[in-house]
Amino acid sequence: MPDSFNLTAFLLIYALAIVSPGPNFLLVVGTALGRSRRAGLWTAFGVATGSGLFALAGLLGVILLLSTLPHFAGIIRFAGGGCLIWIGAGLLRSWLAPPAGDESAVRQALPPLTDSAAFRIGLLTNLTNPKAWAFYLSLFTLVLQPGTPLLLKIFLNLAMFVISLLWYGTVALLISHPRVQPRLARIQPLVQGVCGLLLIALGWRLLFGG
Repeated sequence: MPDSFNLTAFLLIYALAIVSPGPNFLLVVGTALGRSRRAGLWTAFGVATGSGLFALAGLLGVILLLSTLPHFAGIIRFAGGGCLIWIGAGLLRSWLAPPAGDESAVRQALPPLTDSAAFRIGLLTNLTNPKAWAFYLSLFTLVLQPGTPLLLKIFLNLAMFVISLLWYGTVALLISHPRVQPRLARIQPLVQGVCGLLLIALGWRLLFGG
């Protein structure tokens, strides 16, 4: 059974990885800024659900099993790259938005996003990230041992979901805060465009970077 030090190190490493900027962060920022707080929160919930599913798969040994399947890494790489490019291209539409000062018009420049669609995008962006698969696979070697108690697995699963939800939910809330939004209104299309370009670059690197 893992000792308290290993558990603390495990959750600390996980938390540091979660708060590091990456595709999930760019997606939540772009969605909360370009669409609405509600859409940003649903996207954050989708990302956190993906983290919870990764945790569950890791605790059950499913990640290790899937990683041994032929061509699995390639499928995830191409799925992840395509997903990031598609999402990034959608955010790039902000470049065509009206000038700053008409926030409602800027939001209307992007297609409407339902709660379920925002959730799915967050979930798929997380689950199709090859680096996330590799990270969770390596992370669980720190704590999983034969005979790990079921209650401990449940605790870790819930803790990882909550950490992810708290971080990305906080990002969505801050970006869409009434005091922050007006200050970002002038550069809103630019921020969305940069997020879109970065997502496309990450997707391109996954697809063709080897």
